[in-house]
Amino acid sequence: MNAPRGRARRRGADPAFPRLLGERLCLNFANSMESPIGPDPEEFLRDYPALVRWGRHVGVLTEDQVRRLLAEGERRPDEAAATLARALSLREAIYRLFRSLAHREVPTEQNLATVHKEHVAALAQARLVATGEGFDVVWDDGVPVLDRMLWPVARSAVDLLVGEDPTRVRQCTGPADDCGWLFYDVSKNANRRWCSMEGCGSQAKMRRYRARRRPARS
Repeated sequence: MNAPRGRARRRGADPAFPRLLGERLCLNFANSMESPIGPDPEEFLRDYPALVRWGRHVGVLTEDQVRRLLAEGERRPDEAAATLARALSLREAIYRLFRSLAHREVPTEQNLATVHKEHVAALAQARLVATGEGFDVVWDDGVPVLDRMLWPVARSAVDLLVGEDPTRVRQCTGPADDCGWLFYDVSKNANRRWCSMEGCGSQAKMRRYRARRRPARS
């Protein structure tokens, strides 16, 4: 993928949501709260419609699916609220799980169990199909199911744990211990420190530069 397309992919479909800097779907889901370790974290999944729109933002829902899920959510508000609660619980479990791994700590059984439970629910709706390049697990686009956007998120978390190198998960501290986003380090030397060089990285460099200049001016 060339650089412009990569930058476009990391912006996502909706500028009202955070950029997609996690490199993996489950980590982008964990990053759907801005600055979780900062003094003023910002919640982006405030209600069920926001959860649906986030699904479109990251590309796991089509425009048609968004329209149908929003309509279904209005028709079944209690179930929509319950789905949002499950989504936030899954997000918290993913965040805590991979934050533990980023700090070389052992994840708790509770967080693993939450991810496993949602993964089992996702598999119950999936089917195995043959593709031109092998096989894949897919979900049919039939009757709108309110938790549709959570299925690929749960699968992404399990795939990262068992099919990739989870020791490459990092947590961005930000320029002043105020970021907290998670990302999968795809750099060749596995030495990436920031969720983005143009954001937290450049701010941290500027802070260091100003700190060096301050004694000289004194």
